[in-house]
Amino acid sequence: MSAQANLTTALSEIDRARDIVEFSTVVVARDKQLRKTDHPIFLQKAALEFQSRFLPNFEEGILSGRSWGYATTCNAVSRKAGGQAGRDVCERLASRVSLLDHALIEKIGIRALSIFAASFGRHSNRAECRKGAIRIAKFCCEEGRPLQELNNLSLAALINGFSKWPEEADFRQAAVAIAGGVIRRAGRHHQLSDFTQQGLVSLVNGFSKWPDEAASRQAAATLALEILHRSGRLCEFPQQALAILVNGFSKWPEELPCGQVTIAIAGEVLGRVARFHEFSEQDLANLVNGFSKWPEEAVSRQATVAIASELLRRADQLPHYSQQGLANLVNGFCKWPEDADCRKAAVAIAGEVLWRAAQLSDLTEQGLANLVNGFSKWPQEPAFRRAAVALAREVLRRATQLYEFSQQGLANLVNGFNNWPEELPCGQVTVVLADEVLRRAGRRTGLSDFTAQDLRGLVIGFNRWPQESAARQATIAIVNEVLGRGVRFFDFTKPESESLMNAFSRWPQGIAKIIGELQLTQSETTQLRVGEKWSNQTRQSAKEISS
Repeated sequence: MSAQANLTTALSEIDRARDIVEFSTVVVARDKQLRKTDHPIFLQKAALEFQSRFLPNFEEGILSGRSWGYATTCNAVSRKAGGQAGRDVCERLASRVSLLDHALIEKIGIRALSIFAASFGRHSNRAECRKGAIRIAKFCCEEGRPLQELNNLSLAALINGFSKWPEEADFRQAAVAIAGGVIRRAGRHHQLSDFTQQGLVSLVNGFSKWPDEAASRQAAATLALEILHRSGRLCEFPQQALAILVNGFSKWPEELPCGQVTIAIAGEVLGRVARFHEFSEQDLANLVNGFSKWPEEAVSRQATVAIASELLRRADQLPHYSQQGLANLVNGFCKWPEDADCRKAAVAIAGEVLWRAAQLSDLTEQGLANLVNGFSKWPQEPAFRRAAVALAREVLRRATQLYEFSQQGLANLVNGFNNWPEELPCGQVTVVLADEVLRRAGRRTGLSDFTAQDLRGLVIGFNRWPQESAARQATIAIVNEVLGRGVRFFDFTKPESESLMNAFSRWPQGIAKIIGELQLTQSETTQLRVGEKWSNQTRQSAKEISS
């Protein structure tokens, strides 16, 4: 039968379907059979038919036990090939789900709800899709028992649907509930042996959107142990699955099983060097970024260097990389700055960043910080200097949006730009960043949400601009924060201490003494000087200088 005849037959079948069950059966079957050229035509026609013939009777369909037909049809037409018609019907269906009472939601069934969640998550920018997913998330939290009925693929569909809105409290709570279910299953006799490869990968990817949740961390470590049990079968995982696992587990580098799996995957990636052309640009970026969380592991370095060589071979494809992908690559390569291939690959990326100077507004805050921090590992390289200047101008353009940067992001920017003090935009952006640090210092919580490492990076960065009042004022605010904590936070190397003290000697009289009290030279006697009286005296000196 010709391709045209196949399409004609498929369209006739959905026209003849008498109810949603028959309709959905045809849609799902033909969704898998039609060729790429016919697929969008069929799905978009199916979406229009679904909306006009069956969507109006959605609630009646639930009561008659036909929810599965609605869910599977929505899953098919909401994909990319479904086009605008598919997006519209998915949004309308999500709106209906968001208004259902508890009895109807329960009648739908958790398996169908998991498919709805995955479908709505594909269109996270649509408000009604978010509302529909929230209704499902609340049901998952209210009724934990139904989650026990789901297989691993349905759990994965739920978590990946919810993960499109990681900042929403309802989805976070539902993710914790799903993680708890995975952890409990791991304690059964057969543990997670019934989890499919796809289920394992999707669950890791989903939980990684909430890395700070203890349940996510524990569930990820549990999944990592299961994958370790199958380590001899890593060769069966496709390239994209390996990249997703590495990207997911990299959110918990301190978890031993997550590191062990990542190292095993690095070995598997090295074994596929001859097939590197099969890895997509996003896969390579995720692998490099993930391996960089374990820089002390030889196999992480070897796999990253191999990927750097591959990137150099396909350097002409750099325009196809996403902005975030470029940032992830630099963030990884910079962990091994002494390697020639990593440096060369980063140089190629710097050239691409400079070429895209007018499009840098598409970069996320984290992406900007990662690029600046990465390029700063090779400050003498002209390509990195030019790219840093372009990035500094982009940060200046966002001067009113600096509140969106994380604490670590601000520290990475300040510490990164300080490598090019002779470049005017780098100095200008440092002053703007100092103003943002001062703004945050004025909050009720002050700088308490900055880690010791963040504060350390800020001090080192501001040190390069002692002539700037904002840099001095920000440094004093940091001094007060550290003294207020009453413990030693800084751990400078001897060259850093000498450089800092040399710079601070040019600051207003008395500041060098204050910085000296922060144990820059790491003497044992100073480490013990954390008494309240000493802290208060030094803090008072800082106030006098700042005024």
